[in-house]
Amino acid sequence: MTKTDTELPRSITIDAKLTLKGVDILVNGESFPIVYPEDIWPRYAEESKKRLMDNVAYSSTIFLPQMLGLNSITYNTNRPIAETFLFKNGIYDMSTCASSDDKSSKDYVLKFFNTQYLFKNNAIRVPEAVEFNEVKRDQKTAIVPFSFGKESMLSFALCQELGIRPILVNFIESVNDFEYLHKKQLIEDFEKETGVRVYTIQYSPSMLRYGRHWGLHTELGWGLQTTEYSFLCLPFVDYFDADYIILGNEQSCNDTYYDKEGTLTYKAGYDQHGDWATQQGLLTSMLAGRKVDVISFMEPLYEIAITRILHARYPQYGKYQMSCMADTDKAAKNRWCQHCVKCGYMYACAAASGIDLKGVGFTENLFDATHTAIYDHFFNYDPMAPAYGSQEELGLAFYIAAKGGHKGASIDRFNKELSATFLENFSKWAKQYLGLNSSGNIPDTLKPQMLKIFTEELDRFMASL
Repeated sequence: MTKTDTELPRSITIDAKLTLKGVDILVNGESFPIVYPEDIWPRYAEESKKRLMDNVAYSSTIFLPQMLGLNSITYNTNRPIAETFLFKNGIYDMSTCASSDDKSSKDYVLKFFNTQYLFKNNAIRVPEAVEFNEVKRDQKTAIVPFSFGKESMLSFALCQELGIRPILVNFIESVNDFEYLHKKQLIEDFEKETGVRVYTIQYSPSMLRYGRHWGLHTELGWGLQTTEYSFLCLPFVDYFDADYIILGNEQSCNDTYYDKEGTLTYKAGYDQHGDWATQQGLLTSMLAGRKVDVISFMEPLYEIAITRILHARYPQYGKYQMSCMADTDKAAKNRWCQHCVKCGYMYACAAASGIDLKGVGFTENLFDATHTAIYDHFFNYDPMAPAYGSQEELGLAFYIAAKGGHKGASIDRFNKELSATFLENFSKWAKQYLGLNSSGNIPDTLKPQMLKIFTEELDRFMASL
């Protein structure tokens, strides 16, 4: 049950304890358990569990003082290895949160900077040694945080083609009302068809994100998600002796801008920026006691390119895609709510890519007059406060979809207001959004094969336009 803002706590104390199933995070005595599969957690070493506990107690609550208007937070745990990592991750994410919350970015940065984090025990639990030399193996193994989104699905498919053993881990975040209801069925169908197991982690501290537990609504709490996922995957890294953790950070995650107060802002959140992946790998390696690379196969690609490659080369997996947060009543019966800006963006990219829209779960024409609101941000684009994605990429998707015969009120508006601009810039924007960009986070041993796959599919697509 959510609380009202009249019941906001006046202080916060965090405890944590190990359980037979995982880690229990206690916020002022209230329990938020993290539950691992019963065949994974018992095999994880006791000292490793304690290190993980210290760090996830911190990562899952670091944002609470700011969210609740407090100046400090007390931890009855050891000081975590991740403290300095998460401080940088957190402070660079403040302007992104402020933009979403329609608040002052300078105020958000100052409040985060001024927060005091107090630990009962200043000792930091560390491995006896950290081995950073790469181990040579006949077959590499990768842990893939697996959401059924296009990035994680394409990462899985690429692992299959490149001979990497993929271990799929789905995080159940109960803060998103309908998401797991759909993913539970997707997991069942996917496992039955592919024979590949999808492991799950029940992540109850997700109720602290958004401030929903106290009846609040804020973006605070989301900016550390992929960093947190990286070290939450460590029991799987240990169990499967994995080499990589593969995130889904695409090229657009590297986009930045300066907001109206002149504050540097990372559009997708700093935790998904290409510069941060090596730091996530370092943190994860320090916690694991050995080298673990955090990488992204998606880094060279924008969303329209990812969508095309996934569905053209791996349609047997693409049909399972779910890229809607599914957190409103409109998603109760369908895995696409078909009324949010993310659904609108994915619909346009899918339409441009020549995908069977009904085959991936769309039941409505999102270009029609009843759905015009989901493209308001596109036609009234504000570069100082951008919404999901970019106007150029979405416009390119509109342009290609219109050429392909898609119709509707939003297509008509695009043809009237913007089509000439996108025709004039088609070559330049197609090269960027349907081409290959920087790829520093793909290991050199994998890069030639991977870029060859991308080039094959994108050249074939460009030739068809």
